[in-house]
Amino acid sequence: EQEHEVLDREEFRLTPLLRDLHGKAVRQLGSSGGGNHFVEFGEITLQENNVLNLPEGSYLALLSHSGSRGLGAAIAKHYSLLAREVCRLPREAQHFAWLDLDSEAGQEYWMSMNLAGDYARACHERIHLNLAKALRLKPLANVNNHHNFAWKEEIAQGRMAIVHRKGATPAQEGQAGLIPGSMATAGYLVCGKGVEDALNSASHGAGRAMSRQKAKDSFTQSALKKMLSQAGVTLIGGSVEEMPLAYKDIDRVMHTQETLVEVQGKFMPRIVRMNKE
Repeated sequence: EQEHEVLDREEFRLTPLLRDLHGKAVRQLGSSGGGNHFVEFGEITLQENNVLNLPEGSYLALLSHSGSRGLGAAIAKHYSLLAREVCRLPREAQHFAWLDLDSEAGQEYWMSMNLAGDYARACHERIHLNLAKALRLKPLANVNNHHNFAWKEEIAQGRMAIVHRKGATPAQEGQAGLIPGSMATAGYLVCGKGVEDALNSASHGAGRAMSRQKAKDSFTQSALKKMLSQAGVTLIGGSVEEMPLAYKDIDRVMHTQETLVEVQGKFMPRIVRMNKE
């Protein structure tokens, strides 16, 4: 069983929903999840004067992408349905339903969402700690990225607002970030430039060019295997939904956001662990 201080947080006792979810949170801590969640070993080549303050050169790196697991999903579902009841919108606009932060439900959601964010971070910490321990390696540096999350931030003219980054990652000035491509293409270590017009944000990955269903219909397991062997990547688990060709070209994506982030390192995947369908 995994341990982390997040499991002892008082919030887990403050709402019936969080009390019910505590057991699941305990069981799933340190796990990665399905879909496009992964843990991969690769090689990162760092430029000089990088945000990690490491000498330029090549290093072994571990990159993980996972979320807040069943805890976060249940919180999102519960409060999304509640928002639809409270905030009546036409059917085609229901996804835009909101909860007022001055309401009890709004405050509950804000508290629960922040707990789920800390839980997601705890999952990453456990994954990295467990692997470092198993390999008897001591990490030299660590970069933590949050996305699909909301922050209270000061925006234009000193106005406070809730900034929600869906498919985006914070890119405040001097902030380190990692932007992955796919399981056979590069990911990039970046340093944020703090562009206010972009709400201090950048993309959190290459982004899909094809839905999961379309990828399933378009590619075979053998085509995936062939592409990975050509790229020198070993896949454990995984499915054709995550075929690299189902993603946009990461280098084009990076080129279009040169004004938002500065590239300081390049990560190439070598061993990729994903969930099977």
